[in-house]
Amino acid sequence: MSPARNIRLTIEYDGTNYVGWQRQSNGVSVQQRLEEALSQHLGERVRTTCAGRTDAGVHARGQVVNFRTTSRLTPRAIQHGAFPLLPRDITIVEAAEAPAGFDARKSAVLRWYRYFLLNRPVAPAVGAMYLTHVPGRLSLASMQEAAAAFEGHHDFRAFRAVTCTAIRTHLTMRRPVLTLGEDGLLVMDFRCRSFLQNMVRIMAGALVACGLGKLSPSDIRFMLETGNRVNEAVTLAPNGLFLWRVFYSQADGGPEPDSDS
Repeated sequence: MSPARNIRLTIEYDGTNYVGWQRQSNGVSVQQRLEEALSQHLGERVRTTCAGRTDAGVHARGQVVNFRTTSRLTPRAIQHGAFPLLPRDITIVEAAEAPAGFDARKSAVLRWYRYFLLNRPVAPAVGAMYLTHVPGRLSLASMQEAAAAFEGHHDFRAFRAVTCTAIRTHLTMRRPVLTLGEDGLLVMDFRCRSFLQNMVRIMAGALVACGLGKLSPSDIRFMLETGNRVNEAVTLAPNGLFLWRVFYSQADGGPEPDSDS
């Protein structure tokens, strides 16, 4: 039998119709659809490892997965052969051979999530599944001041779902970057080596509360210092969130190899 190869894929998907990345008993997941297509194409059971287990309704532009296969097909042939077997809301952007020790989750040095928000009085008629609408006027200056409080090494236990089981909650966060377009489209970028369950959506909700004047930067610092989340720091809807990109080395924008970020 041929030795197993390690294949790395970059996946893009619309998470609207899925219960999230991970296989679950309560519905269809992105992982299930991808593994079914690859298994059918390669004629063997395929099990994938992903960089980030996105929740129900969350999208991805740069999800990375890897899997082992004894197939002799080239990465390009694997990619293109899976296309007709995948639903239209999942696609393989890139396929490549990976070193034997590469693990999409464990080898990642930085994950980049991007949250899209539309700040205008009228709700959108187009693209509503890919952003969150906030009608009240936001103060970008207040949000940027609050975002600065997230930068550095903190305990983020106040910014996770009640169902989160992660033991390690101390993380090193890069300062979130907020970019406001002329049309009211606000893009919030969050970069960290790893994230807790719902962490980005809760941080985004806290920043929106600061922009609306319901919270202040001192409230953000209070939550980081005490681990207690205030009621105004709501969890924003999943549809505005994208796993944008995953980094695996300094060369493509990741931190120092021994960094805890």
